[in-house]
Amino acid sequence: MSNETTSAILSFAEKHHDFNIEDLSESLCKSMDINRSSLLWHLFKLVNSNVLIRTGRGMYAKVTKPIFSPQPADDIIEVFNLLQSNFPFAKFCIYQGEIISPLQHHLSSNRIIYVETERDSAETIFDFLKGEGRPVFLRPGKDIVYRYVDMDSRTIFVKNLVSEAPLQEVSGIPMPTLEKLMVDILRDSDFFYLQGSESEHIIENAFRMYSVNRSRLFRYSNRRKVKDELLSILNNLNLQ
Repeated sequence: MSNETTSAILSFAEKHHDFNIEDLSESLCKSMDINRSSLLWHLFKLVNSNVLIRTGRGMYAKVTKPIFSPQPADDIIEVFNLLQSNFPFAKFCIYQGEIISPLQHHLSSNRIIYVETERDSAETIFDFLKGEGRPVFLRPGKDIVYRYVDMDSRTIFVKNLVSEAPLQEVSGIPMPTLEKLMVDILRDSDFFYLQGSESEHIIENAFRMYSVNRSRLFRYSNRRKVKDELLSILNNLNLQ
């Protein structure tokens, strides 16, 4: 990426709270030779790097809110290190249920440890953790969670990790991005207690409190087949 073009875009973003590509192009073309496709490519890279965010259709702004980056609890690090040492080639996403709490409207207890891995590895990981004496469920649905799970205990849920799911590394631990968490709450049956009006509050709070990468959010929601539902929620919340 050209440093000169990047600097020019960020300088423009500093002076304009929200801007579209037409205004940006008109401004930059006065001082440099750059076409629309090149400009779009630079904007795409800046959005993916969390330097800019999309605030609407064709609209951009500089990131001013913090990035959602919850710290893994000690027992999350312990579980990850255990799995990493025994399954060094498996891919994981691991996090504690408490990271959802700051986004909630009606606070509910959730101390579950979520271990996500590739579909082909999930049953092997489940058997291993069970053999280690850990309280663990494999891909639990609504009925299993409702009947048999104490959400206030450090029970482990082993789930499928969706390919190309947006992850972030925090203190060496692969954890979900905010965009992944919002979509999974809408889609996964074990999050049934958060779905409906509470999921709308979670999404509203996520946008209010943190920087949201809309491109990442829409791409993942489309992959998980909840994009239409998400767009409807954003429209109702005037976040489109």
